[in-house]
Amino acid sequence: MRYWKGSISLSQTRDYPLLRQVLHSGFITHNQLFEFLRLDYSASSRNAFNNRVRRLVKHGLLIRQQTPSANQGIVYSISPASASELVGLGEHYVQPIGKARSHSAQSGLHHSLELNEIHLALKRSGTLVRWMPETEIRSRNDLTSNGYWKYYDAIVTVRLAGQDYKLALEYERTPKAARHYLDIQQRIEHEVAIAHFLYLVPNHDLLWSVADKLSGCGRAVYFGLFRDFLEQALALPIRRNGSPTAVSLNSILTRGKMTARPGVLFPNIDV
Repeated sequence: MRYWKGSISLSQTRDYPLLRQVLHSGFITHNQLFEFLRLDYSASSRNAFNNRVRRLVKHGLLIRQQTPSANQGIVYSISPASASELVGLGEHYVQPIGKARSHSAQSGLHHSLELNEIHLALKRSGTLVRWMPETEIRSRNDLTSNGYWKYYDAIVTVRLAGQDYKLALEYERTPKAARHYLDIQQRIEHEVAIAHFLYLVPNHDLLWSVADKLSGCGRAVYFGLFRDFLEQALALPIRRNGSPTAVSLNSILTRGKMTARPGVLFPNIDV
């Protein structure tokens, strides 16, 4: 059993899973953190969870953000002390400890919180096998010769009809400059470890814009709406770059019959 400053004793089955989730998420709300732990059977009592979090904040292991997210309550991030401890326990993390993700610009806060909602939607669907967070992707890319061509937001493995499928997931909350999409296109075209690429975006206008910028990509890239994914998960209607036709994500993954749904989700698209 390990002891931290103030003689705090950390539980292998309660505290460490909590801290790892915060490290992987970057930013996370109080409610999201409880839901992750509940779904992973690492927490059941809300009162016990509240006390545990309060204790970790008091001892400087979690950072409570000074500006809570609107309508989402308290937001936490990992402390440098916790990040260092988790690295010592074998956690994949390559950023300088003094510049942990928790200290990144506040502009990334909403991206992290909404990416958490995507992760939770998959966990609730019962199809999620593995969620590789960006922290682990960065570690593999920077430290090994078996990395990926891009720092994806996550690499997701799901199970459908007894078969596992892997896809690279990007949550494009705001648009990038056009030159960045040229680099993204080249990286996707060079990717050999992943067959499926999914972009989730918050609105139709951004969907059309990003799909247009990646329309010349030699690989199939699919686009869907963030809110629809939260409701439908792998049944999400998506469209491919260069095509206005909507199909379901699960049919793409399983190479099943692709049922066209023109005009249902993506009307008047011309790319």
